[in-house]
Amino acid sequence: MLNAHALHAAAHGVADRIAPIEAAIDDSFAKTASLLAFLPEARTAARLPVSTGHDAMMRVLASLNSIAQARGEILAAHAAFAATRDDLRITEKGFGSLTGCPTHAELHVVANHAA
Repeated sequence: MLNAHALHAAAHGVADRIAPIEAAIDDSFAKTASLLAFLPEARTAARLPVSTGHDAMMRVLASLNSIAQARGEILAAHAAFAATRDDLRITEKGFGSLTGCPTHAELHVVANHAA
């Protein structure tokens, strides 16, 4: 028989660890893209030939592609963890990053109940 407390502790451990990874990957992606965008501007401002820094720029572009692939893999892992959570019938409530992610913002009217 499965220990419910251990399952919930493990699920919270996964949720607590995957969100910072996703954020770090997005941050790396944004910073790398910013560098890539800056390189032609810097070259132009320095009045250097088009060929200057091309090899470096191609390596930055390759690293951006690798970060994009890593992002896809961590998102697939996130989905797999969510499927495992569902298979184990662990409720979504209170699991932070592992809760269902809405595809759009939703507003709900909540009735005001006086105490």
